[in-house]
Amino acid sequence: MKRRTYANTRSLLIRKLKRAGWLRRRDLDKEGIHPRWLRRLRDEGVIERVGAGLYRSTEAPDSTDQSLVEACAAVPEGVVCLTSALAYHDLTTANPSVIQMAIPRGHWRPKLTYPPIRFYEFRPRLMHLGLDVTRRPERGVIRVFNQERAICDAFRLRRIVGKDMALEALQTYVRRRSGRRLDPLLKMARATRVLHLVRPYVEALS
Repeated sequence: MKRRTYANTRSLLIRKLKRAGWLRRRDLDKEGIHPRWLRRLRDEGVIERVGAGLYRSTEAPDSTDQSLVEACAAVPEGVVCLTSALAYHDLTTANPSVIQMAIPRGHWRPKLTYPPIRFYEFRPRLMHLGLDVTRRPERGVIRVFNQERAICDAFRLRRIVGKDMALEALQTYVRRRSGRRLDPLLKMARATRVLHLVRPYVEALS
């Protein structure tokens, strides 16, 4: 194997950092790069530790989408949900300061200093229902529940989200559909067992 020099190893890590916004120790281990490089870049102020084996670029863009990317990187089994999913789809005017993330029931919760995450345990069968996976060019992956699932979860967990926000999201969704059939929403409502809650409002709005 070709021996890596200081210059080309550092250059490789900086390129990875610019593409993804973070570095993970397990990724470096797979490539045979010693973890001392993480300490070195941290001491140089290039990265900061945000969790076990997870390091964030100190120059990472401070945007909502980038925060979601970093949350999904830190919690590979997690999915952006509830108010955070509604905001991602522009279904609410709320701007949550904490990322709401669904994880499988009983799943390990990592302790992170950034980004701030509030976890909610979902049944395993609900983790893949309405899941959207979006790849941001050179930035990573966002796993988020789609519009229909986000609305249904808002009704299903209205004690957390608030009934007003659930109705706001539904109204925005119906208006955005502009006369098109609402079958995808009703199908999702049936699958998440909130059809009896959603359908009366859909009938009133359509």
